[in-house]
Amino acid sequence: MRNHITQYRKSIYPFLLGLLLLSISCTNQIEVDMPNDRIDHSEVYKDIATTKAALNNLYLDFATSAIFNKSNTGASFNLSLFTDELDYYGTNTSGKDMHENNISDIHSNTTAWWNNSYQNIYVINAFIQGVESSAYLEANLKKQLLGEAYTLRALYYHYLTILYGDVPHTTSTDYNFNKSLKRLSHQEVLLKIEENLTTAIDLLDYSYRDPNKFYINKSIALVVLLENYIAQKKYTKAENVARLILDQKLYSIEDNLSKTFKKDSKSTIWQIAPRFATDITSEASLYLFSNFTVNSSTLTNNLMILFEDKDKRKEQWLRKIKINNQEFYQVYKYQNQTNNTDEYSIFYRIEQVYFQLAYSLYMQDDIKQATETLNIVRQKRGLDDLPLAFSKEEFLTNYLNESQKEFFTENARRFIDLKTTNKLDDLKMIKPNFKPYHNLLPIPYRQLEINKNLLPNNPGY
Repeated sequence: MRNHITQYRKSIYPFLLGLLLLSISCTNQIEVDMPNDRIDHSEVYKDIATTKAALNNLYLDFATSAIFNKSNTGASFNLSLFTDELDYYGTNTSGKDMHENNISDIHSNTTAWWNNSYQNIYVINAFIQGVESSAYLEANLKKQLLGEAYTLRALYYHYLTILYGDVPHTTSTDYNFNKSLKRLSHQEVLLKIEENLTTAIDLLDYSYRDPNKFYINKSIALVVLLENYIAQKKYTKAENVARLILDQKLYSIEDNLSKTFKKDSKSTIWQIAPRFATDITSEASLYLFSNFTVNSSTLTNNLMILFEDKDKRKEQWLRKIKINNQEFYQVYKYQNQTNNTDEYSIFYRIEQVYFQLAYSLYMQDDIKQATETLNIVRQKRGLDDLPLAFSKEEFLTNYLNESQKEFFTENARRFIDLKTTNKLDDLKMIKPNFKPYHNLLPIPYRQLEINKNLLPNNPGY
């Protein structure tokens, strides 16, 4: 049976056809505007059902977006190849180039991440304008819908700043304004993201609109704000947000590790709806195979040697396979390959909050409490506590190791961790093509041709 989001999307096609066609066909950076001969989309925001359907379309755009999708084209997979989490045995040129750190301003995936993100931001901006200007929607409903849309927009900009650094920022749908946008410093964009999120948090509450946690609530906006504060180096504020989330006691680390990636996991903060109820996750489709195919990858030895024998994650989240008489380990977080009924792709889980609390404490020189926070997760994974007398450098090494064992292939966490801790350059010891300028991706060549205000490209490209 189709889920609620898919049902809503089907109902809104007559209202959003022009916008959807525009989003698909647009190749310019943010050069998108509604032509005069299209339907008046203000009609959408006169009705609760069609307004919710418009918002559901934003969620579907997010789930299938170039940057956030969990298949072979998304950032989760490609930045695991780009760092030191996955070895690549596929034949896809874009995946091979990622694995070999051989990227340019015409790379298909990084180009799509930029282009599609701005296309989706445009649609979010149009939704926000439509809801804000509607005289037909009840005030509390408007608050909820706007809070969700602000958070989605903040997530796109958050990842754009991580990957591209200084980027354009717009909340407009005006063609003439958008076509010549200049890049803002990433610090300025981070402040705008913070403003969006604090507004969203005021509008949202902790309840979910759906028991499957498909829709954004206050907790999700707070998690994004936690990431934002760390990116801004506002560690006291980050600590306070992390503690606020944990103090709600809405989520807990599963005692049974096999339940972590199930749809009813107690640790899940936000998960993504499938198109159909029995669809297998993109992760299961991508990472599980019996013979090498076009996008096959396995865990690197560098990652494998971090797992202690008694680490429950080694047993539950990895799968040993043999191909051509050689043993490999697959990512086995999502395990259903047919007739999936109990797995959805998880975007945020409470373990991340513990890790980011630990990092915030570390950056405030509270190594003892930071280590105690890491030990909360280690205990759940069947491991002994780390010693509390670490030096700062010892803590950071262990933090990065623990985070990689916990979040491998999830939302580019390894890339983000290494960049946040100024350790990305360490990759050159195991990846000979890795260069210091790879801390940023190139702005697509075509966008630089379209809008000269985006020049110069990031260093090295």
